[in-house]
Parts: sequence; C-alpha cells; structure tokens
Amino acid sequence: MKRNLFTIAAALCLFNAWRTCPAGVLDEVTRQQQGTTKRFSTGLFDPESNADSYHLAPGERRTFTTLEGPGEIRHIWFTIAGDRRYPRSLVLRMYWDGAAVPSVETPIGDFFAAGNGMTANVSTLPIEVTSYGRALNSYWHMPFRKQARVELENQSKHRLCVYCQIDWMQLPALPDDTLYFHARYHQELPVKPFSPYTIFEGRGEGQYVGQVLSTQNSLGSWYGESDDRYYIDGEETPSLVGTGTEDFFTDAWNMRLFTNLNAGVTICEPNAVDSRKTAYRWHLQAPVIFRKSLKVEIERRSYAVIPDPATGKNTLHDFIYRPDFFSSVAFWYQKGVARPFCPLPPVRQRLNPEIWVEVKDLAGPLRCCEGLRPTVRSNRTCFGKKMFFLENKKPGAWLEIPADVKEEGQYSISCFQVLFPGYGTWKVTLTGPDMNTVLDPSLDFYDPYDCLKENWPESYLYGTVHEAKLGVVRLKPGRYTLRFECTGCNPLSRLKKTGRLGYGLGMDAISLRKLPWDHMEQWFADYQVKAKALEEERVAEARKTVQALADAVNRFRRDVGSLPQNLEELLARPDRLANAENRWPYYDGRRIPLDPWGQPYRYIIPGKYHPESFDVYSVHGQSRNPSVWIGNWRRQSRIQEQD
Repeated sequence: MKRNLFTIAAALCLFNAWRTCPAGVLDEVTRQQQGTTKRFSTGLFDPESNADSYHLAPGERRTFTTLEGPGEIRHIWFTIAGDRRYPRSLVLRMYWDGAAVPSVETPIGDFFAAGNGMTANVSTLPIEVTSYGRALNSYWHMPFRKQARVELENQSKHRLCVYCQIDWMQLPALPDDTLYFHARYHQELPVKPFSPYTIFEGRGEGQYVGQVLSTQNSLGSWYGESDDRYYIDGEETPSLVGTGTEDFFTDAWNMRLFTNLNAGVTICEPNAVDSRKTAYRWHLQAPVIFRKSLKVEIERRSYAVIPDPATGKNTLHDFIYRPDFFSSVAFWYQKGVARPFCPLPPVRQRLNPEIWVEVKDLAGPLRCCEGLRPTVRSNRTCFGKKMFFLENKKPGAWLEIPADVKEEGQYSISCFQVLFPGYGTWKVTLTGPDMNTVLDPSLDFYDPYDCLKENWPESYLYGTVHEAKLGVVRLKPGRYTLRFECTGCNPLSRLKKTGRLGYGLGMDAISLRKLPWDHMEQWFADYQVKAKALEEERVAEARKTVQALADAVNRFRRDVGSLPQNLEELLARPDRLANAENRWPYYDGRRIPLDPWGQPYRYIIPGKYHPESFDVYSVHGQSRNPSVWIGNWRRQSRIQEQD
C-alpha cells in the first residue's frame, strides 16, 4: 500500500511539473526549429586568457551588444561585482528595431525580482537567480524584427565587473502579430497623500504579464491590506479587483519567503519601520489583455503603529493611508514600441543615502582590549573579497569601531556579519552625541546554516555573510562609536581545530542608511487633520451630487411620467416631450460622475428606503456597511442589503 501511494504521489508530481512548464517548450524541442542559434558573450575565444568580463567605470554607459534580426532573445545571464548596491545602481536598457526610447529600462536587481538594492535567490518560469542572488538569469522571450540593442549604465560610485551571456535565435521572419517585450521601473517618493500607487499605465494593444513590487516601511506593523486594481481600456472603475497585498502575490495571512513558478516573496524582513519586502507575480496563465489602454495600481492602506508623543506608547490604527516607499517593475508585451509612462528616477532617489564603515580598512588603528589583534582575511563573499577578523578566546573582550555622521536624521543601522561555526556572541552599544544605546545585547556570529548543502563551499571555507539589522536610531552630526563586547557564544559554536568553544568575530562592514522620512509622529498628527478635512469635503460633495441626481430624477418623472431605469437616462433626450430642448439634460453635468471615493452612485427602483419611489446614494467607499451610505434620505439608512 505504501509503495502504491508513493507511486501515485510521484506521478502527481510529474504531472504537475509537466502541466506548469512553459506552453509549447517541450513540444518545440521534438521538431526541427527554424533559424540559427546565436550567442553574445563578454568572453572571448582566447585559450590563454580568463578576461571574460567587461569593466564599467562610474557613470559609464555602454552598449554591450547589437543583434541583427529578425530574431528573438531566449536567455540572458549576468553576474556582477564591485558595488554592494549594484542591483539598484546598475541600469539595464533594451531597444528594439532602432527605437529612440528603451522598451526595457530598469535597475538590474528589480528586473530580476530583488528590490531596494538587495539580492535574493529566485526560482520562477521567466526569472531564475542563484548563488545568493549573484547569478541572474532571464528566460523572457524578446522578439525583434530588425535589431536589438542591450545597454548597461553604471550609476554607482564604484567600478563594476560585469559578466554576460545572451542566447538568441536568428529567425527567417517573425509573425505579423508578434508583440514586443517591455519592462519598466517606477517608484514614488515622496508619496502622494491619499492616493494609490501606480504600477503601470500604458496605451496601445497588448497583454500585461507581471510585476515585481518592492516596499520599504515608514511605519511599524503590517502594511499589506491594500487591494490591486486593473483598469482595462479606459474603465472608470476597475474590472479586476483584489483582496489584499499578500493575496495578490498568491500568499495568505501576511507574507513569508517563498519562490514559486508564478509568484513569490524574495525579500521579507519582519514588519517594522524600514521593513523591506519584494514580491513578484507573473500572469502567464492568464495575461491581462488590453486593446486600448491599461492602468494597474495598488492601494497604500493598512494598519499603522504610531507612538503617542505624550506617553511614548504605541497605538494601532486600522486601515489608514501609509507613506511607505513603493517601487516596481511592470512587464508586458504590446504592438509596437511603447512610449515610457514614467521617467527613470536618478540613483540618489532610488537608494537611501548610506554610510559604509569598512571595518577591514580600519583593522590596524581600532581600539580594543589588551590581547586582541584585529586582522584582515581573504573572503570572496565579502566586498573586495576581504573580511575583518578578530580572534578571541574568552568573554569580556571588546572592540570599538568609529563612524562619522554629517546629516541629522533617522538611520537604520546594520552589521554585515560573517557567520562561522567558531564565532561568539557580542553585545553592540552605540555611543555618541547625547547617546548611549544598546543596539543588541547578544548578537550571534555563529553560523546555523553551515550544515546545509546550499551553503557549500562558501560558508564552510569563508563564512556566511548576513545583514543583521540593529535598529532605527535618530542621529545628530558627529562622531559615533559602535562598541562590540563578547558576552559568550552559541552552545553549538566550536573551533574546528581544537573543538573548544568559539568566541571570535567576523565582519564585512557596518551600514548606516539615512531613511527618507523623519518625525513620523508629526506626520501622523498632520495626516489626521488633513484626513478629517478631506473626509468632510468628500461627504459634502457626495451629498450635493446625491441631491442634484435626486432632483434630476424627480424632474424626469414629472415630465415623462415614469422613473428612469438608470441614471444614464438623465443625460438622454426624451423625444416625446414637445419642450424637451428646454429641459435636456435633466442632470446638469456632462456625465454622471463617480463619487468622491471613485465608485459609481447607486440608483435603485423601487427604493429600499423609499419603496414608493427610488433611492440614489453613494456607498461612501464601504459597500457592505449601509449605515455610512450617503443618500436621498434624512437619516442614516437601515438598508440591510446592497443592490
């Protein structure tokens, strides 16, 4: 019986793997293909050389290759080194058929499903990333008729080493209905108040196939109660509406790390101020088809934890607008080359200003207790392939690392640890102008992942680089000191050679990122005032429009002898009226507007509140809560069901 169950399970796995394969790929390889297989590579056929990469100087913009068509790019591979934040500072552009504007324009990391200048492993149908975020692979099909040009621009302050391969097919011709591949980055900072975030907005004919969405929290707590909305071909109200952020990315009840063929969450820090997340969703099984235009947006509303300025206690607020930093890449195919719907923001707006304390460069002059000798060791997983190392044999040892701050603001402090089986636990204290704060009472440098196969050989030989966030602190200009004091070690920590307890420390660098917001308590106080005023303005507008629509319906009934079947009839001319020219339209506006919350006004006959005539009302943005509806009644409705 067990064997039969195993056989059934294996068969189901094989069936699911076959069912989710890209359409036609397995069928294609059983038939002789047209065209010629081609490859562009940064390498050369030099048997005696290992110079297989290009080097981009800071600010350099270079065309990597120009491919002559007709053809189709099938696979792109990159690996890049030289700057920790290259995923946001290195820009990928692609041009089809000699177009002056790029059809692909995005920071390279966001294109490969990792935002905020971070890296992550990804395993999807069109995008695969391995080697801890360092091996970038795209399998999007990118057809072109005449020419394809691939360009990279290094907007960082460091020289970048770029390895690249592009596999493509040179074809006899392309079908007339072939669509061009597009991918475009967008972000919004500062945030527009009381508004959703636009992921994509375009015109033309095509199909939308996915998005990568990255966030950086300005407030504590869960940010993701927001719904996605798709406005197809000029719709005023969206025909596709979601139920929440994690639902949009096919998860449920908050988010956690996962990477599947069609959706996933590649970066997921705990919910807090400066929590960073990246999620992707492809619509390959059901692309969003548009024939005139498409707009894709997502709300920015959820819970928010706000400290009370008087008491310092946190207060939870439900479903308010949040000023979180959203950024995204939209992916779509369409006829012709699309005009960009947004400009690419400069790199200083895409990345938080960051102070990097390169500890390995300070190893010699660092202050430390007697008996410690800070050194520098080789480590290919660290920046510059070097790490700071401190050999230590007992608790109580200490080390002090200086950091200079020039601008006042909120800073997110991180230690880029090197984890290893023989390292200890260290208390981290920050001292400086008017400050003496314990950031972490026992930061553990032991590597719990050493035994995992995926970490071989890097962790076993060099250690595992891990960003440990130490907290968000308000800093003034001046000199600060991060003091590391050994408090002991993980019970599993052992020196490999002797088997004794390990108390050492390894480090790549320390980061102080200046956050793009400040004084959120004051922001919330201002927000409450603005929200109240906006709500009063919206309610007044809705009441005025409801009254105007109700008056128009009554005029229509008086002249025609019956009620209109819908509100749109108020704009029509009843031909049987002799004096219709003087009474048309019955509603003075040019069209029936949406209410201030972006929804249609409702009209029902017979009315549920006025069963002898009609009801006209706004649902006040809450269609399942009749008690707040604004209608042609003098007191709050007790309607128990919607139309």
